[in-house]
Amino acid sequence: MKNRPYIFLLSALGSLTLFAAEIVEESSSWPFTWTITDHSLVTSAKDPGDPTLPASNVLAHQTVLGAELGSFSTSLAFSNRFSQTGDPSQNKPILLDKKTLSGEWENWEIRLGDSHQEFGRGIALALFNNPVFGVDNTLEGGSFKYRDSVIEVSAFGGKVNALQAPVAINPVDTLMQAREVRLLGGALSGNLTGQTKITAHYHLTESQPDGKPINKKYKTVGMSFESRDLISGVETYLESNFMDWEASTSSKKPLTKKPRAYASFASMSYSDLAFKTKLEFKDYRNFFYDFQRPPTLEEEFVLATNNSDVTAGRLGMEGRFGEERTTVLGASYLTGQDRELDAPIYHPLVFSKFKLGSGIDLELKGGYRWMPEKNNLVHASLKTKVKTQKGQYVELELRRQNLNQAITSPIPIREERNVARVTYTFSEKFNLGVGYEHMPTNIAELGNHFVNGSATYTTSWLTARAFMGQTSGGTQCSSGVCRQVPPYTGAYLETTLTF
Repeated sequence: MKNRPYIFLLSALGSLTLFAAEIVEESSSWPFTWTITDHSLVTSAKDPGDPTLPASNVLAHQTVLGAELGSFSTSLAFSNRFSQTGDPSQNKPILLDKKTLSGEWENWEIRLGDSHQEFGRGIALALFNNPVFGVDNTLEGGSFKYRDSVIEVSAFGGKVNALQAPVAINPVDTLMQAREVRLLGGALSGNLTGQTKITAHYHLTESQPDGKPINKKYKTVGMSFESRDLISGVETYLESNFMDWEASTSSKKPLTKKPRAYASFASMSYSDLAFKTKLEFKDYRNFFYDFQRPPTLEEEFVLATNNSDVTAGRLGMEGRFGEERTTVLGASYLTGQDRELDAPIYHPLVFSKFKLGSGIDLELKGGYRWMPEKNNLVHASLKTKVKTQKGQYVELELRRQNLNQAITSPIPIREERNVARVTYTFSEKFNLGVGYEHMPTNIAELGNHFVNGSATYTTSWLTARAFMGQTSGGTQCSSGVCRQVPPYTGAYLETTLTF
């Protein structure tokens, strides 16, 4: 029976729940705690492709229930979504997104249900949560981990579970439409010294479209090494992976073996000099895998979509000066080869942070990125923070970017972006902001001027964000993940309550 694994999982969850209930009766001294997190989003937005259409109104909502009893914890996540777009398939009355039951002791950790899994720096595998883009990919199945002072062993198995109704303004395609992805893997780590560790990891991935045979199969093996104490002042991280994979272009054709893929990353920093020096290197070759977030070495405003077939290195230096070491001077230089575009990459950058008097902080940054005969980008930014009264301050951010693409084609593409934002913080709980964007290179139908306002209110149990106005879209980054988002015209209120 196709549902037999889930019946077994539910039975196991029920058994562990009864076991936990029996423990409560036997030992009332164990602490019991519970939490409720409610995340809601109400938005009304115009269609960026056709502003003449009526605004679409969306209500997205997720509630997470959690409880802890001694070494055991459990959580359930429910969501719903209603949209006035005329398409009833977009409405999700109620969904059970995530369910987890776990036990954690001094040396052991066991999880049933949904869990996040990641190897190393996310090159070989990364199932993670990013609420800004509505991403919460988990492994629905089971995992265990054993650790002591010398070794750590972990293993997991199940299928990838993605959100069906994410609570986000710009939800990202989860790559899970009309298919099932199964994962099996594990890792073994050994502590060579107090702060030096070597790890080996492996995972098998199978992708199967609904009602069709398996169309992709991946086998990935990798090792990593990290150390902070082999040499005084030196931190090192090394990781290398290779992947054998097969794919089929049609349900009627067998799997065909693809060229072996490789992905490596290295980072070394030395901090015992006036300038802290950091050297990073990446080499990804034909590493086409959906569930990863490898280091890009790029600045957040650069949308580097090629994380599969590229080689690059970056050297950075940063120094702190002054009595309180609040003056920062730094620079970096990135160079490499993008094999998808068949072009070299160059990107020098300089930055500085310093204080003016006792109440003004300044941050300056600028650089130039270019790929000969392909594209170039000039960027500069200024941020300042000025204290006004006790607990109050005003922040100003100015950014300018000039991007030229397809520069050798008959019709080159030019984008000029100018951004200004002012935020006034009245207290640690409340702030107001006003933003303005000028896009002189846009065609008239897309608009050249974008004005918006925002407010944030935060307490120990409530976070509320309100927005009204327009944005020009472009690159948006959060926690190392960057996406190209569309323009936005409308208003939204987002709240998160935690009890």
